[in-house]
Amino acid sequence: MRIFLILLFAASQAAAAPWGEAQDLSAGRLLAARAEIEVIGGAPLPDLLAAKDKASLPVTLAGMDFLASVVFDAEWETWFTLKPAAGLGAGAWKETSLGAGAVYKYGGAQFLLKAADGVVTITGPGGEKAEVKISGLFDKLYADSLKITFGGLVTYAVFRNLEPLSEEEGTVTMRLGHDGLYYYSVTRDALVQDYPRWLLAVNGVLYGLRTEAASLLFVSKKIDLAKPAPVSPEKPRAR
Repeated sequence: MRIFLILLFAASQAAAAPWGEAQDLSAGRLLAARAEIEVIGGAPLPDLLAAKDKASLPVTLAGMDFLASVVFDAEWETWFTLKPAAGLGAGAWKETSLGAGAVYKYGGAQFLLKAADGVVTITGPGGEKAEVKISGLFDKLYADSLKITFGGLVTYAVFRNLEPLSEEEGTVTMRLGHDGLYYYSVTRDALVQDYPRWLLAVNGVLYGLRTEAASLLFVSKKIDLAKPAPVSPEKPRAR
């Protein structure tokens, strides 16, 4: 059987992605369109949020335990995050700005952060150092996050995102391409409360996600192969 697999890649302007049919649907047409959509899985949002810590990298400095990871802003740019393993006090810095260095203060101690060649070096108050590869944070998120496979062909890691400036909550879906690159997109919760965001189409079936109450739902919908599939773009990331 011939496999029809449609994936749309976008390396820039990702946040301006089209959201598919929902843009022009009236209330009546929206209800009719939603009736054609099948829920094929899901996960509670609080569980996904808790799982983000398990998919973060442990770092110990100055006798204190931290978790390192990444989040994404409204333009899907990468930010490095460092937070206590327990309690409040997280910090976030844009990856492209860390070359100039940054300061993180926690527990009465001061930590210096500086990035070079994809590695963030964290220096503690006593001069001790820890090195964190940004690519390793992507690897850990992909390896340890919830997985969903659409159409038996494409597997996504799914994890929560909190934009560092606006604090908009959302979900990241990330897959590993045949070219060895990661491809990810960020879906704000507020944009998929009424209608899904479609990630890809396989064999005449759209696959995507939406939120309902306190859950993330994975959904599908049959489409006409003769028409363009309204799938949203992704952003590539080298490993």
